Amino acid sequence: MDALKLVNIKSSIIRLRALENGQLGVVDESTTMRVIDSKHFRILDGFKSNVVHTNFSERQAAMSADGLYCISIVPGSDKAAVFDVSRKKLLYRVGHHNGELESVGIDAQGRYCVTGGQDGKVFVWALQTGLLAFAMPHHSDFVTSIAFSQNGQWIATGSYDRIVNVMNLSTMKQHVKLSGHGSVVVSMLFLSGLRLLSAERDGALVIWDLHHGKIFKRLPRVGDEIVSMCLSVDKRFAFVATRLGYVALYDLHSYELVRQRYIKIQETITSIAFIGENFTLAIGTKEGNIHFYALFGNESEYQELIKNKNFRVFYSLLDDNPMLIYSKAYEEAEGYWIRYVKAAKRYLDEGENLKAKELLEPFIRIPSKTSLIQQLFRDYEHYDLFLTYTQEKRYSLAYALAKQYPSFIDSDAYRKMELSWKKYFLKAQEIIMTQNGEELARQILAPFRGITEKAPLIQAMCTERRIYEYFKKVIATHNFVKFIELTKMYTFLKEFSEYDEVMLYIEQLYIKTQKEFKSGDYVNAKKGCEILTLFPEYNQETREMLEIIKMKNLFYEALLSNNLISAFTYLSSYPLLYDMPEAKKLESQWNKVLDKALSCVVKGDALELRSIFVNYLSINAKFTAIGSVFAQCYAVQLEHKLGSHAPSATLENGIRNYISMFGIDETILEFFDLFKGQYPTKTDLKMLKQGSLNTWTPAMILSDITVKKL
Repeated sequence: MDALKLVNIKSSIIRLRALENGQLGVVDESTTMRVIDSKHFRILDGFKSNVVHTNFSERQAAMSADGLYCISIVPGSDKAAVFDVSRKKLLYRVGHHNGELESVGIDAQGRYCVTGGQDGKVFVWALQTGLLAFAMPHHSDFVTSIAFSQNGQWIATGSYDRIVNVMNLSTMKQHVKLSGHGSVVVSMLFLSGLRLLSAERDGALVIWDLHHGKIFKRLPRVGDEIVSMCLSVDKRFAFVATRLGYVALYDLHSYELVRQRYIKIQETITSIAFIGENFTLAIGTKEGNIHFYALFGNESEYQELIKNKNFRVFYSLLDDNPMLIYSKAYEEAEGYWIRYVKAAKRYLDEGENLKAKELLEPFIRIPSKTSLIQQLFRDYEHYDLFLTYTQEKRYSLAYALAKQYPSFIDSDAYRKMELSWKKYFLKAQEIIMTQNGEELARQILAPFRGITEKAPLIQAMCTERRIYEYFKKVIATHNFVKFIELTKMYTFLKEFSEYDEVMLYIEQLYIKTQKEFKSGDYVNAKKGCEILTLFPEYNQETREMLEIIKMKNLFYEALLSNNLISAFTYLSSYPLLYDMPEAKKLESQWNKVLDKALSCVVKGDALELRSIFVNYLSINAKFTAIGSVFAQCYAVQLEHKLGSHAPSATLENGIRNYISMFGIDETILEFFDLFKGQYPTKTDLKMLKQGSLNTWTPAMILSDITVKKL
């Protein structure tokens, strides 16, 4: 596949970021931040900092989804620099790790930035203020990957320790610890339905079920070191870039590796991004190039080829671009193929071989179609004999020939023969239940005697008539438990029309239940699920639906009674509820309050902060999140007191109070170092009573952290 456009910026690319406005954000080795128009491929904005990278891994830098903020590791230090891209200025530096940083990230909502260190620590900072919001669970080795869900609900961190930690940002508590990788985790992406895709450096890929905290699927491995991943907008496709310069394509519906070397370039790839507006893949390289690939190519050209019935040229393009099989043009071409084959078989049934060949001629010499066409015509060389057998009711010979030449199965003659079988078999079923009906039933089915596929049915019908009679009674009373038991014990029952009718009913019930579930008609969906759980093929899915229905009903009841305490408790306990419109509305209201609170933190006004959170102070599920904001507020108070040269005793009161609320964290350690630099002290932090963010409650709120004592 040829690139649509190549843009060179003369410096190694560190990070590409598809922005929410459809443009492309770019960070290079000198932390020059650019915004590129993805339609006309020209630079729209940007500025240069003084941070220079020698490591060209994309985890060295990140941009916010709106392109307004950028965070970059400062090489050789324990800090990351945060920039305001629109105002072209450095905002602040964050870090406080024991050693250098290894990875950084910014959440999709532009609320937090994250630093992951070689010390295994992960700190989450408020983007507006640069204050520490909270710490993620530590890893035992370098933190090599950071990922956020698109809605800002979840954060995941991966490490050399082969562990992935996932946290719910609404509750700020660890959601799950994922173990199952064989080597360092270098890249992660959140998928739909509470799933996470994570990649190991050596090419292994895992999809995780976050709801149950276990591996959902292991994808086929790529044969090289993975450096970057991205998803199509609908999360249908994953693009996986490797150090050797190729991009692999995965279908996340079938979980198949569509093409190992979907795109190959003769450069070292550093970062990739999918631009949804025009279905384009951007590839950044160490050589300073950005390659833009239009993944569906020239669609107007494809439509013209199909309109002119030039199918050979169109299908030949699939060799270069397998993504075309997911395009509307391919769907249209396959529609022609299906209709033409069906029409060709009608001609062949009527002996019009030349017309059939003429009809299929546009598809001849297309590799995927040629063998099918050749097989069709080879089979029909024997069709006259097959037709004779069916007309003379020599069914045993006809069925044997159809087995040898499968194309006959779609013919009118075969369909008529099958209709005859069903008609005779139904009649025999009726007669066998009458007195002395067995002999008459055998006579009716005599034309089908000796046919391998039919013999067991005939024999079973004759020898198991009592079971069959009982089976029909079970069906008539809708006793599905007994129905399942009988079909397990007597597999011949599955060949009767009554079984097919029940299974058709169950299939329709499943479709109906799915629609009811999606539309929110949980009363009827629950009734359907209770029946469907009896059938093995539907058991697991419908049990999960029943559990979700139960939780959604409880959630609805909590909302109707305005019981926000229970509503948020259910949300924190059952993350799948976050997909509900009511839950999104509830979280949206919370997020607005949280954003307002984070803006207020810089004032250090705890009373104003309390008034902002007033409607949430009784909701246990939000205590940790609220506590983290108050911790930032108290850190500001302590800095102000230190800056105004408050008495040593006052500051020590503040330190004690902070630790008794939140424990010893990086914020208080950093402040204590500043305090010791200005005041003599004998205080040993480890000897103080320690609280925890997880045990903090609004009852602990103080207007001034430096008051005498809690």
